[in-house]
Amino acid sequence: MVVAHGVVAMSAGYARKSKGEARREAIEGAARRMLLDEGYAGVSLRKISAQLGISIGNLQYYFPTKDALVEAVITGETHKPIDMLRDISWNADDVGPSIREAVASLMRYYAGEAGRFYVIMESLALHDPRYADLKADGYAYILGHVEQLVCRMAPHLGGDRRARLAHVLVALIDGASLQVQFVRGRADHDGIDALIADVSTAIEKLLNSWE
Repeated sequence: MVVAHGVVAMSAGYARKSKGEARREAIEGAARRMLLDEGYAGVSLRKISAQLGISIGNLQYYFPTKDALVEAVITGETHKPIDMLRDISWNADDVGPSIREAVASLMRYYAGEAGRFYVIMESLALHDPRYADLKADGYAYILGHVEQLVCRMAPHLGGDRRARLAHVLVALIDGASLQVQFVRGRADHDGIDALIADVSTAIEKLLNSWE
């Protein structure tokens, strides 16, 4: 009887937790949409609470302020590309296919809404020290994970050379992520495909020749 009651209690707790996670995701999703459609100025906790049919107090339980919500959205966006790279199987003996898969995934990702969001994040960082710090934290997170990948792909490199190569690779992907905004939408996608091929080749050469 007690055990059965305990199981019920745990199930209820799990359900509450799952509902809370779903609500948090819904709030972040609505804020992300507003950032894309209306910019930072258009993000409003009251508009989001009305859109989702929850009270402003309930929303503020998860995100007390607009900036807390926007910061959560930006952090999530920063982590998405790394999650994509984690899903790729990396083979140190033949890195070419993995590099091409990674570059293609990232470029096509940034050719869509993520690219627009990237520009919004850059703009916020330029005008607000709080978001500049958030951007710096995001880059530190990305660089750390890219350096781990470099270690797997080029294990012969020492720590300092690995770190410098990681910086160069992130800079290369950063630049390509901005450029892809100007080639997206071509009917034959030749522009994006060419960029993917060139960036992949550049990364392979860097890995093979980096000193």
